[in-house]
Amino acid sequence: MNASIELPTYPEEFLAELSPSKLTDILIEDQDRVPRNVIDACVRCGDMMTEYLRQLHEDDFLWQDYEDDPEEIAGGKWWLRLHAAMILGLIPSEQAGLLLVELMRRMSQEDDDNLQDWLSGYWPALFVNKPDTVLSSLRALCEDRDMDWYIRANAIEPIIKTAARQGANALEQTQAWLVGTVGDESEDWEFRLSACSTLLDYPRSEYRPLLESMADRQSGWGKHFDRDNIQQAYSNPTNKPEHFANPWKFYEPEAITKRQIRWREENEKEKQRILNGDAAYPNDPYDPYYDNEPYVRPEPKVGRNDPCPCGSGKKYKKCCLAKE
Repeated sequence: MNASIELPTYPEEFLAELSPSKLTDILIEDQDRVPRNVIDACVRCGDMMTEYLRQLHEDDFLWQDYEDDPEEIAGGKWWLRLHAAMILGLIPSEQAGLLLVELMRRMSQEDDDNLQDWLSGYWPALFVNKPDTVLSSLRALCEDRDMDWYIRANAIEPIIKTAARQGANALEQTQAWLVGTVGDESEDWEFRLSACSTLLDYPRSEYRPLLESMADRQSGWGKHFDRDNIQQAYSNPTNKPEHFANPWKFYEPEAITKRQIRWREENEKEKQRILNGDAAYPNDPYDPYYDNEPYVRPEPKVGRNDPCPCGSGKKYKKCCLAKE
């Protein structure tokens, strides 16, 4: 079946001659089939690519409603949002980092849940090469209560992991900032629980009573963590959090081929449902490699940092997402 999947290829010398605008045309045309060397060509454009993406962002090209466009063009424009974040994540400049923060804000404001789910868990890798001057903008996003809690919680991860790289003092100061958020009763409850989960990655004895109190206040299905999770974290405090996930595996030929095969199979199944008179069912909302354009979910989304639906108390990304 793999032999029937044709993937686009581009010679390096051809890509080297292209401007950011022409490279962007390829990103739109190839949608989720963009090969890695096209992304690398965009990255080599550096500041020129960053400024071009900023122009597309500020002119609302990235955020237009594409319902009136042909399906192929509309899908390509949506995928451009993902490519933009991936490219900015590889450009090690302050300008790229600040624009990445702006994209985080906008994808939340536009209620683009699909894009947030694609990138959730990847933000530490996207910010790992950025200068420390970007952190203040990330922290401002975390503290902005006009934003949805989910994108604010995602911003916590690159902040805490940057602090951990900077050393013990920076990590301690960042943890103290998070503790202040957790203890603020006027703050969003889900955001506070997300901050607690981050604190569990770097356990400190003085924060344990607060974490236990927050664990006891949770009830019912979908707990972020419980006392067993706290005991496990504190029983092995030298255990470091997982390594950065690699967002750019998305552009590997094997990953691209896998997506095309699965989507083709699902499209055939959907056609059969329609022919059989069954109600159309949307694409699997739990598959991070599936959906190629936004759709209305039939049930609440499960993001990478949400509690796992199995009820384990762990984050989805640390439980059933990996198994699936």
